[in-house]
Amino acid sequence: MDAESGLSAIEQKFPRIARALCDLWGKPAYVPYLRSLVFDERGGRQGFPPEVSMELFMLYGLLDYQIEGDVWTRSDNRI
Repeated sequence: MDAESGLSAIEQKFPRIARALCDLWGKPAYVPYLRSLVFDERGGRQGFPPEVSMELFMLYGLLDYQIEGDVWTRSDNRI
């Protein structure tokens, strides 16, 4: 996040994607949309700048945590 503007790298460099992520948050379409941003399913894409990729992976990690729980809870349930 830029301390001066208060905007994330996604908001600064890809405002359309930032708006879509906000609009889809909590809806079933959010998961496939975020996955399509994180994983190249079409091949040959340039990819995002490192700071944007880092934020997308952080969002993906939050998504995984919301769906699956943390790794320690999952391992405790297997014992």
